[in-house]
Amino acid sequence: MPENTINQRLKILIEALDLKTGSFSRALGVSETNVRNYIERGSKPSSDFLEKLIRHFEHINSTWLLTGQGEMFLNEQRTTQIKHTAKNSGQAVITNHGNATMHYTKVADCEKDLLVAQKEIELLRSHLQDKERIIQLLEMQLKK
Repeated sequence: MPENTINQRLKILIEALDLKTGSFSRALGVSETNVRNYIERGSKPSSDFLEKLIRHFEHINSTWLLTGQGEMFLNEQRTTQIKHTAKNSGQAVITNHGNATMHYTKVADCEKDLLVAQKEIELLRSHLQDKERIIQLLEMQLKK
């Protein structure tokens, strides 16, 4: 099963941040053409670009971005970000290793988190289907 590439992860990240390619590029101070080349043509991002991205969006898990391992967002920093943006507009419960805490948060933040989770579920389902197909093929080879 092919793992997703850094190019695919960049595309997923931009969507998860609910940004368009142009606004994402401007936020980082980089050329929109370069970003489009990364996500559409498979060009490998430069180290300067990756450094700008990780410095600007501090809640992104750099290990996930570079390797695909782990979660897209850093839990502790994501929780901190939610705490800072929450201003008397609703309630949400955040769990951290079995400890639940109540925080006030905006519905838009919850919807964004839901969208990210749905995209991750979709990606995981795709990976699961690929693995199931590989198992079927291996079982067929063993029967021969």
